[in-house]
Amino acid sequence: MPVSSRRGALAGVSLLTKSKPVAVAAQWAMYGAVAVAGPRVLPGQRLSWDAPGDPELWRDVADGVGGFDGVAVYERPQASREGVAAVLLRAGRPAGFLKVRPDAGELDREERALRAFAHGCSAAFRVPMVLGRGEAGGRHWMVIEAMPARPARPVRRPDLEGVVEAVQDALAPALPPVPEATEHWRPMHGDLTAWNLRVCGRGLPWLIDWEDAAWAPPHADLVYYRATASAALGAPLGTLPPDADEAAAFWAKRVEQRSGGDHDAALNQRLLDILRTL
Repeated sequence: MPVSSRRGALAGVSLLTKSKPVAVAAQWAMYGAVAVAGPRVLPGQRLSWDAPGDPELWRDVADGVGGFDGVAVYERPQASREGVAAVLLRAGRPAGFLKVRPDAGELDREERALRAFAHGCSAAFRVPMVLGRGEAGGRHWMVIEAMPARPARPVRRPDLEGVVEAVQDALAPALPPVPEATEHWRPMHGDLTAWNLRVCGRGLPWLIDWEDAAWAPPHADLVYYRATASAALGAPLGTLPPDADEAAAFWAKRVEQRSGGDHDAALNQRLLDILRTL
């Protein structure tokens, strides 16, 4: 988190996507403390952050978005997933959200998905607009619209059917077909979870992190949302469609392939246990 200004520190506090009520309340408490007393109340060591990659990358990003003078950084906690994300700051205010990846695949999928939504909106949610895209220093980058610099929370009672329908309608003409997709498969967000469908201020919730948008069995997004909410937050599974078994098997296979050495290995095991019962 940047500590050079109050606004920058508030943007850093807001970058976290907490989902459990206690954690969201703690985040708001820290946000309020920084708003009143400034960045000096932030806990932890004060360290210099060495930007990864070639300086050419950061010059290219700056040129692509009209410049920035600070960053609030999020480094992926999963050791098996490379990449950095950061809120780019201009005079302490968010100028965009940067993603840097070693290859183009994830960013290609996300860009294609985000551009499928006219003006960044559907009837059920809004998505970040793409602000810039490029490659420099052997790494690929994309800058998208940043959410407001305030803590966001999961949607309490999401209209999952409406969200899934909006995803499928928008992505169907945008996603290229894949050989393994059968005729009845439908587009999916690919990471529809409580921590990616969030309320931040008034208006429609934000649906973020589209890097895994793809074709999948019907109900894939619905099953994944319910299963992850149960595994991570203890939420009830609720009633699933009678033909959700194909989606459950689809996700079980994917979760089995995740690295057992990542920090969220225990969560993935709980998730896998739930999927195997569906």
